[in-house]
Formats: sequence, C-alpha cells, structure tokens
Amino acid sequence: MRLTSPAFALLLLAPLQAPNPSPPRIGGSSPELPPVDIEEVYGPVQIEELEHVAVSGPSYHRRLVQTRGVVADLVFGRYLQLQQGTARVMLIPPEGAYADHAGMLGMDVDVTGVVRVLPARQQSVPCRGLTVPASKCEDWDLPTLPDAEPQWPPVSISVTRIVARGTDRGPRGSGTRGPADAGGVVGQFRGANLCGDLPIETRRDPADWVLLASDGPLWVTGRRPEGKGFRLDPVHTSDTSRWLAVTGKVQVVGATRYLKATKVQLVARPEGEPIPCAP
Repeated sequence: MRLTSPAFALLLLAPLQAPNPSPPRIGGSSPELPPVDIEEVYGPVQIEELEHVAVSGPSYHRRLVQTRGVVADLVFGRYLQLQQGTARVMLIPPEGAYADHAGMLGMDVDVTGVVRVLPARQQSVPCRGLTVPASKCEDWDLPTLPDAEPQWPPVSISVTRIVARGTDRGPRGSGTRGPADAGGVVGQFRGANLCGDLPIETRRDPADWVLLASDGPLWVTGRRPEGKGFRLDPVHTSDTSRWLAVTGKVQVVGATRYLKATKVQLVARPEGEPIPCAP
C-alpha cells in the first residue's frame, strides 16, 4: 500500500499503531464481500495479559489478540465482559451469537479477537454505497462498535474464538475435540447444512458443507467430505454421526466462518454423544 500523505508517513514513526482501515476487496460500492483472512487485516495473533489490553487499549487498537479471563454479563442480550482481577474489557460477540457466548458466563476462558477502543461519539459516514457508523466503515467485517458509556470498559474485543480453558469447549461445544494427532479443525459432519447450523444464505457454493467444531459451525469449501477410504454424503442425515479433521485456512465474513480446506480426514468420534440435528 502506498502512503502518500504526510499524516500517513507520521504513522510509521509511532510503535504499535493500528493497521490502516481495510479497503473494499471488490469493485464498486456493494456491501457484499468475499471472506476475509483476519490475520491479513489485523496482523498475527498476539498473546497478551488481559491487564495489558485493558490498560493500554490504544496500543492494541485493531490488532488480533488472545487473552484470558472470566466471562461476565455487561448488557443483557448484547454485550459481555471479560474480567481478570480488576482488569476488564467488553466482549462483542458476532452478530446473533450472544446467546451462545452467554452460555459461558462464569467460565475461565481463552478469547481471541480484535481489540478496538470504543469511540466517544462516532459519526455516520457514507461507505460502500450506504450510510453507516464510522466503526462499521473502518471494520466492515466486524460488529459495529457502540459509543462509549461511563459504566462500560473503554476497550472492547470483537470475539472470533472463545474456548473454556482445560476443556476445549466453545459456546456450542460438547466434547468436540478430536485426536491430538489428527490436525486441522475437528468437528462433527453436518452435511449440506442438514441441521440448520448456519443461515442458508451464507452458503457461497452448492458444494459447500458444514462442520460443527468446538467453537461453532463453519462452512467448509474447496473439498468434498471424502478422503482415503471414506466418502460422506452431504444430503444423508445418517452421515452426520461421523467426525472429520479438516486442514485449511479459516476466513471470516461478518458472523460466518469459512474453512478453505486442503485436506479432509475421517477421525474417531470423541467421548460423548453427537449433537443431534434440531427437529
């Protein structure tokens, strides 16, 4: 990216400055976007103490971090918070995922997500053919930031992954950890969204299928659910009792995750019963 203005040049002199706002990834002003590789936009994951993130929020603004704390409620139905001693930050779940994440209230968890400082009073701006809050325009694929309130922590984390420590159980998990040597993302095969785990309109290709991992469902793209010695049928509910390890790169768009697969392996079902499809 070329930095042509003096203001941009000054950013190079300051340590730990936030990455530049992510530009549109397709032509025109349409809000429809391809999946985003989150590390390309916000940098590699930094493992940090919660106290450092809470106290030095501006230094981590728009950076991807992993931290630890205990989940507590903040605004019922909208926002949670992560606490460790006196340190706390706001947790912003993906859109529509508050109820799942609230199931981890009181748990000691590892959280991965994008740190952002809450704006005092943000403006609405024209962006990609729409008028949206400034934080939405800056980070289109993340939830819109709320304006700061005196009783809230000033620093937020938009959650991309949350796992209970010592259990590898996410908000929808039920022992979905596979063998340690299987590699990749391990989860229960859910066919062509046979169990309604994801909004069907988020499917990007007719061949995409769903894997229910410990931290929630995702679309698997690029490979069929088959490999050496097995072939699962995406339209047969009976095959949803099988477990797979899928190697590839996870991409995020809005509240939906996509796994671009390079390898699919059949693995043994872990202890516990499969999560049944909703009736």
